[in-house]
Amino acid sequence: MNTTNQKVTIIAGPCSVDNNNIDELFRIADIRVTDSSNKIQRAIWGLRVVGLKSRTSMDSTGNGMGIDFSEYLYNTDLLTLKGTNDNFKMLPSIEIAKRLVNETGLTVTAEIMDPLIQLPLYEKMIPKGKLLMWNPAVNQLGYQMYIMGIYAERNNWFIGIKNGKWFGEISDGDINIMEKNWMGQISFATKDNQFSFREKITMIHRGVDVAGKGKFRHLPVHDSAEKIKKKTGVKMFFDPSHSLGRFLRDQIVDQTVLAMKMKINEEEYLYDGILIEVGTSITDTEQHITIEELQRLCNEVAKFREININEKEL
Repeated sequence: MNTTNQKVTIIAGPCSVDNNNIDELFRIADIRVTDSSNKIQRAIWGLRVVGLKSRTSMDSTGNGMGIDFSEYLYNTDLLTLKGTNDNFKMLPSIEIAKRLVNETGLTVTAEIMDPLIQLPLYEKMIPKGKLLMWNPAVNQLGYQMYIMGIYAERNNWFIGIKNGKWFGEISDGDINIMEKNWMGQISFATKDNQFSFREKITMIHRGVDVAGKGKFRHLPVHDSAEKIKKKTGVKMFFDPSHSLGRFLRDQIVDQTVLAMKMKINEEEYLYDGILIEVGTSITDTEQHITIEELQRLCNEVAKFREININEKEL
């Protein structure tokens, strides 16, 4: 792979979307950079539109659970009691996502907690090829990824696979438990390689929770990212927000630029993209960079790598 052609895909937006930060998403969509030909181009490939959040403990009032929480509970009751999704309530974040696709033309991206509740509604509202979905880091069960793979293949959507939060011991040859589970998710998403859309899959490295991580929220282990990219042959994204977190927030831009310079060898960069939290949010806003900082990040990356705006590829 020629590094001059290995473009960077940038996905940005708030940790969770709500009615107060929609305008920020439109501002993010408008960010431009100057490419290597001295032409102005868009910088952002996808927008984060997360409406249901993973949480350690459930808050039945909905505090911190995401804008979709109330409708999610209604739909869950409907599915478990009557066995049908015919009368599901539409999730508010998906209505926002549809508006963003229609008005910006960008792809929308979301963390999927419950594919059987969320994805039938995305399928009703979001066009083919216009959604990237990923698993929560706390969920490494392949069967949910299997369902996501079915919807992805049917709708020409993209899948991101986040690594688990816990590192673990070496369990099989030269890989540890986290790495083994991370790779295993691909086999579920692709029905053990029977599905034909591996090029629409990216691994997402978001760091791990280990002793001695210091001020990092989750310690980035770039060696693991490199190992998994080499073994799987799929693209690799970096999630600096969950790695550096609120205590190292002021370093997020500079550390992300450095990560985009990392190479596997002389001809190939380690990371193909960035998934980053930007703006304000009712959840985890302390680890968000500002829209102005995102502009600076895009400008810096554009100095040494092309930025991808092809909506049909990662």
